[in-house]
Amino acid sequence: MVPDEVLGQVGTLRKRLIAAQTINALCHGLSGIPGVQVAGDIWQIRGLTGNVTQCSTVNDVWDAVLRAPSTSLHREQLLHRMHALLHAPTAGDTDPAQNVINAGWHQARNLFADAI
Repeated sequence: MVPDEVLGQVGTLRKRLIAAQTINALCHGLSGIPGVQVAGDIWQIRGLTGNVTQCSTVNDVWDAVLRAPSTSLHREQLLHRMHALLHAPTAGDTDPAQNVINAGWHQARNLFADAI
């Protein structure tokens, strides 16, 4: 298992499930954006055409989701959703869901700099 800078040195199954659920919830209703599933120590990103990308870190997952062609159609909505949750009340810096949102926001901000 690869250490994950977003989830910490100990990436438990629970944390991986929370990460997948968080990303899927942010992308819910945005047609064509790939879905994220946990498969043991990795995540699988499933595109519309059935292609599967395996990722070992949250940042890799976000990179695959954000670079998917269909994501560009919904990037403003996705950015708006992430931004709305950036300052939401959480359990603190150790909240895996908030860490996943923050990581996605930073990657999206760099990738879609022209939309922000």
